[in-house]
Amino acid sequence: MFFDGVIINISIVLTGFYFISKLSKLPLDAALPLGKQIQIGLCNGLLCFTLMKFSIPTINHTLIDLRHIPLIVAACYIGPVPTLITALIISVSRVVINFNDTALIVSVFYAFLGIVLAFCSHYIQKSLRYRAALFSVITVVFICIAYAIATQNVAKIIKFTFLMTLFSTIGMLLSLMLLKDLKQRKIEMLTYQGLAQQDFLTSLLNRRMFDQAIQSINLSKQNVVLMLMDVDYFKQINDQYGHDAGDRVLRDIAHILDSYTAYGQKTFRIGGEEFSAILIDCPIPLAKKIAEDICRKVESHACILANGEVIHATISIGISGSGPHYNKNSLSLFRRADRALYQAKSDGRNRISYASDDIYHDPNSA
Repeated sequence: MFFDGVIINISIVLTGFYFISKLSKLPLDAALPLGKQIQIGLCNGLLCFTLMKFSIPTINHTLIDLRHIPLIVAACYIGPVPTLITALIISVSRVVINFNDTALIVSVFYAFLGIVLAFCSHYIQKSLRYRAALFSVITVVFICIAYAIATQNVAKIIKFTFLMTLFSTIGMLLSLMLLKDLKQRKIEMLTYQGLAQQDFLTSLLNRRMFDQAIQSINLSKQNVVLMLMDVDYFKQINDQYGHDAGDRVLRDIAHILDSYTAYGQKTFRIGGEEFSAILIDCPIPLAKKIAEDICRKVESHACILANGEVIHATISIGISGSGPHYNKNSLSLFRRADRALYQAKSDGRNRISYASDDIYHDPNSA
């Protein structure tokens, strides 16, 4: 009966951690947003409540379970917020399930344990293995002290301490193994997603992501401005200074473009020396100012090569918009920006050109 209960408890813990890990695409750690930490704390508490419902009778019908494992994991991996929430749910649940003197003692001890673990989680910034071992010891000591106060029988206390230590060690080790594998898989998935979405040279979003973004404009109810950009005379830079120098110029320009990326704006590298930006809810006059700032910044930027040589590059920009007066068809948006870019290059490069219909509808244009 005891070993059946152990298997059931461990299975509940591992299954619970698996589903809790699905609450976020990010690994379980302190970098999670506060809202996500609260959500995990609530689910963690629900997992503890479930474990309490499957407690195992041991010494003279004394109940034992793994409700403390999710509490330790919250303190080890995430931080004080989910730790306190989990402890509060355990504390309240214990007296709700069966209110008596023992339940009251255990409830108070779990509330105090949650505070201690939350404090330790915030201030003890060591390895995960160290924190897991320390927090496990602290937890088992708290639980055994609570049992000792409630029981006051030395023989029972010794047996309970042995079972709790053994049970907790097995449960904790298996939990850490599972969580390590889940974290590693999430990191690998995020890495693969990043590689699939980012340009390898500049770290901007790649052509694939640009095609997805531009296609979504068809269904968008927002005003969108598209900027297509081309580095002027880039072939001459490659021929004169070499491809490594050309790559350095592209990286520097990408860094400049990225510095102008704010909420609702995305920048892409869509070809060899071709870049683009999609600006959401951006009026044409503001897009014009952003484009002018980019042109000035690129022109004034000194790209210093490894041998000390300095390259000054320039950029041409074509702009089109999809506001309420324009056709929101993505193909039309792209073609108009492409024509505007061609016009900027034909007019002498290092300048900005606007699709003719955008100029017509721009209230600030003369």
